[in-house]
Amino acid sequence: MTELPAALAADLTQIYGLPPDTAVPVSGGWLNKKWKIRAGGAFYLVKQFSRERFSDRQLMHIRRALTVQAQMHEQGFPCPRVLRPEEPLRTMPDGTVYTVMTFCPGIQITPETVTTVQMRSLGENCAWMKQMMASVDPQDMRGYPLDSAGVLAGLHAHLSKLPPDTPGTADAAGILDGLTPQALERFARGTAHEDFSPDNMLFDGQGVTAILDFDRTQYGFVLHDIGRILMSLAWRDGVLDPERIRAFRQGYETYLPLYPADIADALRITWITEFSWWITASDFSGESPKIRRFREEILWLGGNRDLFP
Repeated sequence: MTELPAALAADLTQIYGLPPDTAVPVSGGWLNKKWKIRAGGAFYLVKQFSRERFSDRQLMHIRRALTVQAQMHEQGFPCPRVLRPEEPLRTMPDGTVYTVMTFCPGIQITPETVTTVQMRSLGENCAWMKQMMASVDPQDMRGYPLDSAGVLAGLHAHLSKLPPDTPGTADAAGILDGLTPQALERFARGTAHEDFSPDNMLFDGQGVTAILDFDRTQYGFVLHDIGRILMSLAWRDGVLDPERIRAFRQGYETYLPLYPADIADALRITWITEFSWWITASDFSGESPKIRRFREEILWLGGNRDLFP
């Protein structure tokens, strides 16, 4: 874990008026660094973005995503408040890039601990988020416009590089043989969170207290967020839990309709979006439990594609 650099602490004081009383490193986030700081009696999250990981163009997209988050918070959505929303990314003279937002309370849940009450709340907040994002101008969003032919070409290229004995490749070949750009055109597209997983959600006993980490918000298949969270929380022991899906639907339909066919499409889109993320030539046994679970989910989706007419 890395202590808060003195130069960053000084910049927080000068630019944000937040001299840190305490700073505790927060885990999570590949190559990025995060701290929970206490300043002026309140808690904030400071997130420093890796210049090794992000180019100037990618940081531009993150800036746009943080602007969307700031707008949603202003409309009452349960997400952290971004400080200085007019310029959500601060670049220090030495090139350090960071953002500051309020630190939200709550607990994280897992497939073993989530309740139907929490699933219903999650569905409601997911639909509320979708309703808000539907009004976002996609022009400056990462991923816009979405090229269906390019999506399929990327999947075929990824599959061609995998050794034939890689788990999931036979199923992938069968799926891709039946997919065309025209088939992808029927899937709704728009602005989506694109990292809608339990790591980025906080709950209490009754439901959602905050949706976090909008960094990857982009233009894409809007149903992916639904498919991702259902696989993360409703899929256990190789089975999708119908009670949890029902609770999610009930909450979602507080704002928007969600039909069984939409859920089937959300699962398809999750495979299409994530196959090249998780199915690789590396040895599964050496991965973290989180990565292994993602891979198991995508393998299951590929192997059970006929369940989704």
